[in-house]
Amino acid sequence: MPPGELSRITGIEPQQRRPNRVSIFVDGAFVLGVDREVAAVLGLAVGQSMNEERLRELARAEEIRQASDLALQFLGYRARSRAEVCRRLGRKGYEEEVIDQVLDRLTRSGLIDDSQFTEAWVRARSTGRAMGPRRIAWELRQKGVDAEVVREAVEQIDPETELGMALKIGRQKAESVRGEPMQVARRKIAAALQRRGFSWEVTGRVLDTLLAPDEEEEMSDE
Repeated sequence: MPPGELSRITGIEPQQRRPNRVSIFVDGAFVLGVDREVAAVLGLAVGQSMNEERLRELARAEEIRQASDLALQFLGYRARSRAEVCRRLGRKGYEEEVIDQVLDRLTRSGLIDDSQFTEAWVRARSTGRAMGPRRIAWELRQKGVDAEVVREAVEQIDPETELGMALKIGRQKAESVRGEPMQVARRKIAAALQRRGFSWEVTGRVLDTLLAPDEEEEMSDE
């Protein structure tokens, strides 16, 4: 398309193998394939003038559309943080400007919401695999969630709920170490709770509850 030369769209034809896409022809030559929605949003029609700037706009709109589709596919498996989606698109080679536009669109539509994502993650970890606040906070930071958002969400964990989770894990571990020397059993139970992200205070309460004097005698006897 020589600079300054007036060109026109001479054809907008459905693609045979991908009916949701159309091929754009300028001055009788194929120039670009785009999603039908992109063509509709940009109001493309046969006979319209086309120059280099307009062609770049069309190509960028198609790139954003493809990046959006990839992001939606990624979000389809489970909720994701904004940073997770950003990293995913970056690994696929999209430019920062395209990524920012996609993320902003998804955020405005409510499909990306770090606050909701964080709250859901905390609920799942507080009821499912039973993780302590420190482990939950670490996981969320690994997913790129803002530190303040993480802190506020983790602080909502009820202390009694946390203790109940820790006791559940502690009891499971206590069964596996039954019969071992008491100090060895205490270390192993404590290590299991620490790996799951429970504080030393909660770990101590679990040990005091599970390894009361009568429990200690039972373990050492076996």
